[in-house]
Formats: sequence, structure tokens, C-alpha cells
Amino acid sequence: MAYAYLAAAIIFEVLGTITMKYSEGFTKVVPIILTLVCHGICFVALAVALKSLPISMVYAIWAGVGTAIMALIGLMMFNEPLPLQKVLATSLIIAGVVLLNVADKKPAEEQVAKVEATKVIKQKPSSTVEAAPQRNSG
Repeated sequence: MAYAYLAAAIIFEVLGTITMKYSEGFTKVVPIILTLVCHGICFVALAVALKSLPISMVYAIWAGVGTAIMALIGLMMFNEPLPLQKVLATSLIIAGVVLLNVADKKPAEEQVAKVEATKVIKQKPSSTVEAAPQRNSG
């Protein structure tokens, strides 16, 4: 189920980015509202996915897949160029996401940091210090 929330986060992040483009620098009201709603849903879904998935993997998938999708949408919807350099860079991002997923296939016990209990040492109350006699200068 966590992957469904991650997919929703990616979809709404992409939709929010598209509506941001249509807001023309936050000068059009309807695209601004859609941008805020989409990104709001995106971050709620991302937070729910993070409850049960490792943050490094979630963020890599979210950012990498979102970047790859936006490169394709930029090409198809906004007639942005797709030079070889952009294709290579996007491919490297996707390869990085795949490698991070392969690296995170360890059992859950190994992923959780073990915190050792610390021993609290009680201090004995310090002996009372006698106050120095005060001089009366008068």
C-alpha cells in the first residue's frame, strides 16, 4: 500500500509542476490554486509512504521518476528540446533509483539503527559548603 501512496505522490507532484508552469509565475489564480492543492496532496501521500518505507528509497524514487516523467512531458506538452545530454542525465537518474532499490533489499532489522540504553549514574548530593563569614564594613 505504501507504494500506492508513493505513486500518488509522484502523480500529484507532476500535476502540480504542470499547473505551476501554467500559472505563469504565479500570476493566474486557478493554476495557483491547482498547484497548491496538487503539491499538498503530494506531500501528504509522501508522508504516508514514509511511514513504512525507507526515506532514502522513497525520495530517490519520487525525485527520479518525477524528473523522468517531467522530461517527457516537457518534450510532448511544452515542445522542449530533448538533446542527448538530457536523455543521458535522465537515464543516469533512473539507474541510480534502480541501484538504490537493489541496495535496500536488506531485512528490516538491519535497516533500523540499534540504540543502546545509556546507564544513568546518580550523583551523591554534594556536601554543603560553608559560607564565608561576611564582613560588616560599617
